[in-house]
Amino acid sequence: MIRFGVAGYPPAYAKTPFGKDRLKVFEWLKTIGLDAFEAQMTYGPRTSLENCDTIRRLSQEFDIKVSVHASYYIVLTSSEEHKIRKSIDTLKRTFDLADRMGANVVVLHPGSYYASDPDKVFDTLTRNLHRFFQESGPSHIGLFLETAGKKGQLGSVEEILQLARLQSGCYPCIDFGHVHARTCGGLARPEAIDSLFCTMREYGAFTPKNRVHFHYTPIDFGPQGEITHKALEDVYPVNPQQDLFDPPADIPRLYHPRYERIIENLSRIDIPFTVISETHNSQEQGALALKSHYRNIL
Repeated sequence: MIRFGVAGYPPAYAKTPFGKDRLKVFEWLKTIGLDAFEAQMTYGPRTSLENCDTIRRLSQEFDIKVSVHASYYIVLTSSEEHKIRKSIDTLKRTFDLADRMGANVVVLHPGSYYASDPDKVFDTLTRNLHRFFQESGPSHIGLFLETAGKKGQLGSVEEILQLARLQSGCYPCIDFGHVHARTCGGLARPEAIDSLFCTMREYGAFTPKNRVHFHYTPIDFGPQGEITHKALEDVYPVNPQQDLFDPPADIPRLYHPRYERIIENLSRIDIPFTVISETHNSQEQGALALKSHYRNIL
């Protein structure tokens, strides 16, 4: 089963009759035909216990799967003990609140390379992840490490898949926009998307004992990777000087990666998972387009 949903509260939600009450987002999602919501704790696990309880109740009532995005300030790639201690404590608190709200997925950005040797930083992260799980103990909540959009951050596809192999309780969160940006346009061609899924299969990401989570957005990037998320209909700007010798094509030059080939590959995965749309200021439009294409190819 594939679920499609949004990250946080899309701007469009504020303009709906539900928008006066943020926690009615679950009823709104059900109304428009979506069934997943990624709660944003990107600036820290600050959600009150009362709101966590309400989220749990409403998500169950409207059959909306909840996941949580952990804080950007968790830095398990650091070699500084005070940063590691604070990061582990913050992640523990995030797991506690996620459990309270009924989520079993916590998404985490692994962290920076700090201009150090990537292999050494990878080893540091591995040790600190092991330390976190030793301290926190067994949990039904999975820690989903997200692919990074910038070259200076740990989080290539291979790194994420290898970490999921090495540490029990860790799983991959593949962000297609981030993969595209980090590789400076690597997912522009359909066959490159196919190759990405082949790599995930080679690592056993889709076997019944494993779990996986996905993010999607078209994205703008530069030499160092991610710049900003884009909406589905956003097009690359045309340099007026280029018109003199290279007229623009008749079709819009849409930002990549495009979702159609991604959905075709996702439809062949046998385990349940969620796809969260992070399209710029239009998360629900992105999620609905993904879901519509998925239904069309079934």
